[in-house]
Amino acid sequence: MSGGCTVFWNQANRNDFYWEAAVRQQTWGQAMRHTEGGRPGGRRAILRLSVISILILVGCSSAPKEMATSSPGAPTVVGSQPAITSEPAPTPAVYKPATDKGPAENVPVPVLPDKATEFTKDGLIAFAEYWYSTLGYVYETGGSGPLMEITEPACKPCIFVNQPIAELYESGGWIAGGRMTVHQSTASFEQTPDGTYQVILMIQQAQVRAYDANKILRSERPQGGARANIVVARFIDNHWQAQTAEAVAKQ
Repeated sequence: MSGGCTVFWNQANRNDFYWEAAVRQQTWGQAMRHTEGGRPGGRRAILRLSVISILILVGCSSAPKEMATSSPGAPTVVGSQPAITSEPAPTPAVYKPATDKGPAENVPVPVLPDKATEFTKDGLIAFAEYWYSTLGYVYETGGSGPLMEITEPACKPCIFVNQPIAELYESGGWIAGGRMTVHQSTASFEQTPDGTYQVILMIQQAQVRAYDANKILRSERPQGGARANIVVARFIDNHWQAQTAEAVAKQ
């Protein structure tokens, strides 16, 4: 017998003996209850049962390939276990800078570093450098949310930059370039009479090109050299907040 070798016998020769054998799921076994009661047919029944048992053993002598071996007392595992599959990880969005064809795509939102939350000299400098990364984000997206979260609403230079850029993006235009690079930064970490702290940074901004909704270049500012900027900040409620940030006037 090939394949699963699943065989059943039920109540054969009821007058002479009763037995039942079963082979289920690539395993086989047999159980027999024999009561002779002194009747002469008992010996013939035992002989017939032995012959049938031999045929069963011959027909199922080789186990199917998919039968897994198991130790005594352990459950028999049939077939291979289903592979555990998981959903593929989503592909990260790729940042694409703006061109004359359209605005930047998938611009990473600046993340405030842990160092920038410390009330230390290094924490103040890290905060000021982070502030300029949020300003670059304004140029590339028109979104001033990250910048204004860490800046006092009365910051006049911030309004001077945010308002025209926001209007440009709202009208369907965009800016190519404008990212900020910090070349150097320093601070004395001395509190001024009004309770603020100052950081001087050498900032260089990438070329800025403003396009309208019709892809027409409306204004352009070439990349210049690094220029001194100052960030004035105060530490309030366990975090830094910029009071103002602007270029240092040349003497």
